[in-house]
Amino acid sequence: MTGRLAGVLFLLCSTVAQADGLQDRVREVIAPRLPARAQLLAVDIGQPAARIDACANPRPYLVHPEQSVVGRVAVGVRCGSEVAGYLQVSVRVVGDYIVSRQRIAAGDVIKAPMLETKRGPLERLPKGSVLEASQIIGRQASRSLSRGMVITLNHVRERWLVERNARVVLQAQGAGFTISRDGKALDNGGLGSTVRVMGNDGKMLSAQVVGQNELLLRY
Repeated sequence: MTGRLAGVLFLLCSTVAQADGLQDRVREVIAPRLPARAQLLAVDIGQPAARIDACANPRPYLVHPEQSVVGRVAVGVRCGSEVAGYLQVSVRVVGDYIVSRQRIAAGDVIKAPMLETKRGPLERLPKGSVLEASQIIGRQASRSLSRGMVITLNHVRERWLVERNARVVLQAQGAGFTISRDGKALDNGGLGSTVRVMGNDGKMLSAQVVGQNELLLRY
């Protein structure tokens, strides 16, 4: 083997080893952020830029740490005190997700028997898919859901304890007094939200939802 060929083979092996090392480091960043009970199948970092390849000690990090680490994930790579470049990483994962066990009508309150857990490739699911039933139990369906449908967070909304035009009880509290009177809600609202209410005297106020058709106004 000539010296030139040996040198080329050495550089090639070094490049492959560096790529494998970078991929392992990316996996270490991704793995702790996976959903519960998920299994990491593969992490594809593609072809890193020359500056990343040349870095002896690359330190990857998530560009958007608040986002999901399943599917296409943006990963930055630091080299020393500088950013050497970015990777578009493809992450394949098998895990649990939630589907409807039955038809759910718009406005229905979501209960556990209505739901079913499936397992499969998470990167193929719609954005915002529900992975834990606890995320949506007690909320309301914002649209009709067919049986076996993958449920996303856009399919549910906060449960309305007060509905627009409903008769409500408005409690006014202040230092040393509490007054209750009837009114009409002008907005829909869930627990803790603020809605407009029209009192019997025609005055419009803003009050906090504290229960079913119950509002609280603090002075």
